[in-house]
Amino acid sequence: MLVDRLFWAVSILLGALLLRFGLTKLADAHVPGHEEWTDVLSTSKNQYNGQCCGLGDAQLVEFDDWRRTIDGNYEVYLLGQWWRIEPWKITINQVNPTGKAIVWYDADPEEEAEEADAVVRVIIYCFKPLDTY
Repeated sequence: MLVDRLFWAVSILLGALLLRFGLTKLADAHVPGHEEWTDVLSTSKNQYNGQCCGLGDAQLVEFDDWRRTIDGNYEVYLLGQWWRIEPWKITINQVNPTGKAIVWYDADPEEEAEEADAVVRVIIYCFKPLDTY
């Protein structure tokens, strides 16, 4: 009985998150000038087999804007701050034709924040480091 309630609670929460973030913005699955990468970028998936595209934009990451940490995880520099990448967000596709790391993310200012003190919330959906293939 407890397992059933927990399942439904998680399902409702995931559904609400999908409605909030999934339907509000369609992602740019391509990099302007490189339409040949669109198929790879739009079919990339994370470790949970979740699509990277559709929730966050695919962005190329310059070499100095991502790093591997001492514990073997990754961080990416977005909007003036380093963000940790959870291991399950690393893509499972083996192709990266871009020559750069790729991050799929969305950023929204917090609704309650004052204009001058606006806090940006970053949601990272997937990450493709250059050294994985």
